[in-house]
Amino acid sequence: MKTLIAICASIFLLSGNASASSAMPKYESTGTIELTLNGKKTTFHSTSNTVPGQADRLIHTANWRTFKPMMLGGVNLAPPGILISITARPTVEPDLSAPRLSISFSVDENDYSLIDANRPEVKLTIKEGKHAGDYQHESATITVSSVTPQGDALEVRGKAAGVLSGPNTEQGSSRTLDYEAEFHVLAHPN
Repeated sequence: MKTLIAICASIFLLSGNASASSAMPKYESTGTIELTLNGKKTTFHSTSNTVPGQADRLIHTANWRTFKPMMLGGVNLAPPGILISITARPTVEPDLSAPRLSISFSVDENDYSLIDANRPEVKLTIKEGKHAGDYQHESATITVSSVTPQGDALEVRGKAAGVLSGPNTEQGSSRTLDYEAEFHVLAHPN
C-alpha cells in the first residue's frame, strides 16, 4: 500500500511540475545588436516568447508593420513604407534592471531600401549606475545592408551610429553617449 501511495504521489508531483513549466513563457533570441557605448561593447538580444495557454502565439521584440493611409486635409499622415522596430536587452530572459535599446526605421515596400538614413529613432533606457536614465538620439545615421524575406519575417542587417542625449547632469547640461549599434535580427509581422 505504501508503494502505491508513493507511486501516486510521484505521478501527481510530476504532472504538477509539467503543467507548471508549460505555464511559464519560454524565451529565445531572435537576433542581436552589438552596442558600443563610449567604447564599451555589449551584446543585446531581440527575443520571442511563448504565451502560456496559447500554444500557437509568440510575442516578438523585433517586428515590422505597414500602415494604411491616414488622410487629413489631403495629407497622408501614415508613416511611409515598412516600419521596422527592434527592442533588445542584454539578456534573453526578462530582467527589469537591464538596459533596454530600441531602434526604429522605415524601408521601402518594394526594394527594401532605407527611406531616410538621417531619421532613425533610437532610444536607450539605463536603469542603474552613473549613466542611469532615458536617452534618445540627438544625432544619428543608419545604414541597412540587407533586408531579406524569410517566410513572413524579414531578416534585417544594418548599423546605427551617433550621439544619444539623456538626462541633465547636476550642472544642468545634457548627458551624451556616443554609440554604434550593429544589428542582425529576424523581424516578424506585428
